[in-house]
Amino acid sequence: MRIKRDFAVEPKGVANIALVQGLFMSTIFLLSFFFLWSTNVMAADNKASLGDGGKFTLLWSGGHDWGSREISFDGNRRFYYAIGDTLHSDSQTGVGAFQLELQNADLEEVKTAANVLCDKSIQKDDFKTTDSPAIFSVTCFEGSAAVTKKGTLRAIPDDLKSKLYTITSRLSDKAYLEGKKLVKLDFAPDKVEYRDGKFIVSVRFVNSGNRWIKFNTPDQWQGTTWGGRLGIGAINKIGDNGVSESVKGSWGFALGGQKLINRDEFHEGLVTLNPGESKILKFQTIPDNKASKGEYEFSGVAYMSIECEGGGAALSGLVVLGPIKTRVTIDRDYPSTPEEREQWEATHRATMSSQPVKPGEAFAEDGLYRAVRTNSSTHRSLQLVQFKAGAVATTDSVKMPMENGNGVNINGPVQWEWQATAPTPVKQWSFDMIDDTRQFCAPGSTCPRSGRWVARINAGSDSLYPEYRHDLSSLVTLRRGQPMPSIKGAGERRADWEWVGA
Repeated sequence: MRIKRDFAVEPKGVANIALVQGLFMSTIFLLSFFFLWSTNVMAADNKASLGDGGKFTLLWSGGHDWGSREISFDGNRRFYYAIGDTLHSDSQTGVGAFQLELQNADLEEVKTAANVLCDKSIQKDDFKTTDSPAIFSVTCFEGSAAVTKKGTLRAIPDDLKSKLYTITSRLSDKAYLEGKKLVKLDFAPDKVEYRDGKFIVSVRFVNSGNRWIKFNTPDQWQGTTWGGRLGIGAINKIGDNGVSESVKGSWGFALGGQKLINRDEFHEGLVTLNPGESKILKFQTIPDNKASKGEYEFSGVAYMSIECEGGGAALSGLVVLGPIKTRVTIDRDYPSTPEEREQWEATHRATMSSQPVKPGEAFAEDGLYRAVRTNSSTHRSLQLVQFKAGAVATTDSVKMPMENGNGVNINGPVQWEWQATAPTPVKQWSFDMIDDTRQFCAPGSTCPRSGRWVARINAGSDSLYPEYRHDLSSLVTLRRGQPMPSIKGAGERRADWEWVGA
């Protein structure tokens, strides 16, 4: 099982959409108490029957943002593997429980694993941990008696741990690929469509196991790892030659908590999947990032809670699904309209507000930025300054009028917050700008960009880089498409309007 973490490390990524937090933590406590009597030494229970010899269970319990995993052997031939988190797996998707009937070499090997757990040195005496429970239970023979022992997996010495995990990892892989699918739930990105000015994103949930599965529709989720989160996004772009190229910050859609447009197909907001059944869920949403049209390979993640028949400890609540990756074609760029640009800028501005560019740091992306005093977030500049990605923020003091237009200047060290798209040429090397990215506008023309505008008047310089004074009394808020007002007090001097933010 090629999961990007050792079996000794608990898996990551879960969410809960149906169980309250207190019930989940109570479940973890009860599981831990049942298996473990001490975090430092192994406990023994002499009530095991002789027929249980060689029987064992390994359990990695989940937490607030990772799922659980369980491996067990019934002491006879039956090997059980349940995985509740495949987010970081290279070879497994979804979640499920699998059963494998062992024979020959596999049977001998699993008995070797049981003998490892029965080793007298299986626990480090001085081991202490506050991590989420990673525990085991094994039935061993001591003389003619069968004794059940319990302990923590993190306290197993490295040499014994390596021997144990080599065996259980291989058999888990085999159970996943060849075993009986008791429970198996997957999801995959399906389509991204644009209809009537809205993005419609479809995902498919598939039950390929032998038992029913139920979960709440994702529009009821909170959009968090704990409250339920569903999202898909592009990881590769497919070129004209069929070669894929990795992409970051491209198409991405958060779907948990979004409008489910086919909600009426799911009675009482419950998705029920019978064995062999799949269902498509369609969401109305907006993209997370700027992106261009084309063919992409999409991935995603679902942090959720499920109810299933006979799911066991690993699937009894919080699970994290790594998806089946899918190719999706999108036939338009985003943003493609002035309305979409305003929408994207508002979202991106909120995201970037917590990532200011500090003095001496490089700007990560092009844009119009607002100066904010380093020692006071309320001291913000009125004007916006254009910066290119890679430029370095000044360490000198900056003097600019304050955003509230009260005539007071900020004066001192500043950091810079991204506010909007910088003026963008309609095509490379063109002097004409995309209308809704313009920063300056002449009186009497049509307002190209919704937001606040201030009049700037030439201060009398005829140089290549003229100086302007800003008439703070002229501050006005306009919607795109409205006429730009005339500028009073300019006289014969050149004057225009400067956009100072949404």
